[in-house]
Amino acid sequence: MQSNDSQRLDALHNAFNHLLLNQDILEQRLARIENLLQVRTEPSPSPVQPSTEEPVTMAVAIEPPPSPTVEPIPVEAIQPTPPEPAALPREPGLESKVGLTLVNRIGAITLVLGVAFFFKWAVDNNWIGPAGRVILGLLAGFATLAAADSIWRKRQQVFAQGITATGIAIIYLSLYAAFDFYHLIPQSAAFVAMVATTAMAAVLALRYKSFAIAALGLAAAYVTPLLLSTGEDHPWFLFSYLLLLNFAATELAKRGQWPRLEIISFVSTTLIYGGWLLVRGDHPEKRLVATLAPLAFAAQRWFTQTPALFCFSQLLTAFAISFIWTPEQTPFLPLALLVAIAGLAFAHLRDYRLAILTAFVGFWASYPAHMTQVHEPLTQFFGIMCGFFLFLTWSWWHLVLRRATPSTLALSIFALNGILFYALSYNLLSTPHHIWLGPLAAGVAAVYLAFGIFLHRQAAETSTDNRPVLLALGVAFSFLTLAIPIQFTGFTITIAWAMQAAALTWIAYRLNSTRAIIGALVVFGLVALRLLVFETETLPDPSTYSLLWNSRFFTFAVSAVAMLLASFWSSKIFEPVALATYFSGNIFLLWGLCLEIFGWAARSASPENRLSVETISISILFAVYAVILVSVGVATRTAINRISGLGLIGIVILKLYFFDVWQLSRPYQIAAFVILGILLLSTSFLYSHFRRLIETWWKDDQTSA
Repeated sequence: MQSNDSQRLDALHNAFNHLLLNQDILEQRLARIENLLQVRTEPSPSPVQPSTEEPVTMAVAIEPPPSPTVEPIPVEAIQPTPPEPAALPREPGLESKVGLTLVNRIGAITLVLGVAFFFKWAVDNNWIGPAGRVILGLLAGFATLAAADSIWRKRQQVFAQGITATGIAIIYLSLYAAFDFYHLIPQSAAFVAMVATTAMAAVLALRYKSFAIAALGLAAAYVTPLLLSTGEDHPWFLFSYLLLLNFAATELAKRGQWPRLEIISFVSTTLIYGGWLLVRGDHPEKRLVATLAPLAFAAQRWFTQTPALFCFSQLLTAFAISFIWTPEQTPFLPLALLVAIAGLAFAHLRDYRLAILTAFVGFWASYPAHMTQVHEPLTQFFGIMCGFFLFLTWSWWHLVLRRATPSTLALSIFALNGILFYALSYNLLSTPHHIWLGPLAAGVAAVYLAFGIFLHRQAAETSTDNRPVLLALGVAFSFLTLAIPIQFTGFTITIAWAMQAAALTWIAYRLNSTRAIIGALVVFGLVALRLLVFETETLPDPSTYSLLWNSRFFTFAVSAVAMLLASFWSSKIFEPVALATYFSGNIFLLWGLCLEIFGWAARSASPENRLSVETISISILFAVYAVILVSVGVATRTAINRISGLGLIGIVILKLYFFDVWQLSRPYQIAAFVILGILLLSTSFLYSHFRRLIETWWKDDQTSA
């Protein structure tokens, strides 16, 4: 025994020495390779010499391995080989998909239909009694499930899934036949049995990891109350069952990672509830359950893996509430606000923007459905006003408190909120309360203006996005422009628009915004259009008004002053606009004065002298106006006024020598030439007296430029 142990230890000792020798050879080869590749390495430790000590006696049964023959490996043969990429799972080809999956599913459906036809054939020929047919069907179903499990264990998973679905369908068919065809079991027992079959299908789907089985079981579960219906209405039981089934579908979708199951659940619930609502939901005694059901369904979708389903559920809930309750009924408003608030909360907590849009659309789309049957417009107006302030508060929270980056959706809701509110309000109040529409538009404009000013201050402090500021001011400007023609009539519209445009120019000057200037130009365009088309023709009979003391001249004067003020403010930020408004203001003021001259001449001069009076008066007016412009230009050091005055004098001279001299009678010619000569000399005196000063101004302007 002792000799055997010694032999084994000697063999172990020799094997260990052989390993050390191999290690030494490998290290030497590695050093030569590194030499050839010019790789600097740390000096390798000296090889361990084989031990010459006596081996220690140990009771280890190890057979001596054969001594391997070590052959030298040429350095040239050692080449670095790149690592092979990890093998990706191969997608099944089209042929495999068709032959395995599609044919399997079609085969399962075909087999179920064959069983159904066999049942029908057996019934027609009275081969088997009713109980025997049901029992045979149940046995066939469970036998099919057992066969599917055996096939699955043999690793034919896809084929086993189709067989399992076939077995579940046969069981459902047998239970339904037992209830409806043969009346062997009561409705409650059939319902419990089908629910148990659905639970079994869910377990098998998770076991086999099969979406097809899960989808079949879930679809059968939703069809069960329809198949077992006796025509009696039990909405509380039906919707409670659907709610529990929705929770089960959500849980099964999470466990199996099958989000499409929730789509099946959503579509099935919507179809069942929608069909019931259209048939029985409008009955007054059904309103409570009809209201609670969609609210519960939407609340259950809060836990969904597919947030879009909550959004669609919320949208459908809003429409269902508008179908059940009219806006004039008390429950409508709090329910509509509740659904909208839930959507906004879901969007924030789940960080899903689509819910904001569906909340907005759901609320604002629920009112127009009943606008044709309005009995209490103030009640509906109060409701839409609450919705307006709800989404305005959300915009405040999103843009001001959270200081979130304004997205296109957030900005669209911010603007459309006021537009939809006023549009619906106009439809409600246009007939019974038209007088309040103008102040309402002005109030909406004031809200957006205040919002824009606050956002501007915040943007100035934090250097954030300036788009919400411009959007708020744009909406305010639009509503104010709209309020003027709604509330006012006649010349007051033109005056109000002119004042609005001037105010908008001042805001643009304070905010240094060229975009606001564009808005002011749009309104000034409306003012110019009204002055030319409407205001010029407002006083056709000269005998009905006095010189300079009438609404027409007042309108022209206010509009001209507004344009001149706009020119002064816009000159500091955008000179082309300043020039346009400056010339427009002077032209319209002159045009208004010319209209006064035409009226005065029609009242005062005889018909044969009327043209002469009008001609000489207009020439004198232009000359006086030119002298005033030059004087103002000298007094205020503004070259534009001086140049405009000189240009107007040139027009007067041309008119005098090419038109007036041929139209006027002798007395009027003398008067025209004398008066205009005096005015021209006055202008020349101004330039003579202030020539050096004016030249100094030009030099200063050129130097600063």
